[in-house]
Amino acid sequence: KGKWKQAKAYSGAINTSRNEGAFSFSADKEMVVYTACNRNDGQGRCDLYLMLNNTTYNAGNIINTKYWESQGCFSPDRKYLYFVSNRPGGFGGKDIWRSEITKNGLLPAKNLGDTINTKYDEMSPFVHPDNLTFYFASDGHIGFGDYDLFVSRRSNTNQEWGLPKNMGYPINTHKTENSLIVATNGKTAYYASDVSG
Repeated sequence: KGKWKQAKAYSGAINTSRNEGAFSFSADKEMVVYTACNRNDGQGRCDLYLMLNNTTYNAGNIINTKYWESQGCFSPDRKYLYFVSNRPGGFGGKDIWRSEITKNGLLPAKNLGDTINTKYDEMSPFVHPDNLTFYFASDGHIGFGDYDLFVSRRSNTNQEWGLPKNMGYPINTHKTENSLIVATNGKTAYYASDVSG
C-alpha cells in the first residue's frame, strides 16, 4: 500500500562486524555484488565482493586493485559488471568501469571512456532493465550543483553509451543528487539527495 516497513539487516553471509555497502542483485536474483572495506583478503581499502548461493568471495585482482573499487551493478543480461574506481588509467578521480562476465569468470575491466567519464568524479552506475538506458551521477558534466544525475542511452546493446543528458530540475538541484535506481516497471525511481524537506 505504498508504506515502507522498518529496515532489517540482510540475512545471509554478507554482513559482518566490518564495513559493507553498495549492494546490488543481478536481474535474475541469483548473484549479488557488494562493497566491503578493510578485509583481510582485500586487494585495497574497499573491494567488490560477490555472493552466489549464499557464499561470498572477493571478486579478485581482475576487478580489485590496491586502489578503491565500489558501487557495483550488473547489466540486466548479466553480461557485464559495472563499478566505480579511482585506479590509474581513467579520466578523473573516480571513473565508471565495466568488466565482461564470461563462463570462465570476469575479464579485465575497461573504462567507459570520456563520453561518460570526466576529469572529475563519476559514480552510482545503474543500468535500467531495458539494457538501453544508463543512469549515473557526476560532478564533472554540466549540472546544477555538486553531484547531478545523468542519463545516457543507446539504441541497441552492441552500441556504446551515448552522450549523457542532465536529468534536470526538480530531480537535480544546487545540492547533491546520486544513487538513482529505477524499478523494473519503469514507473518509479529512487535516488539520494541532501536537499532538506
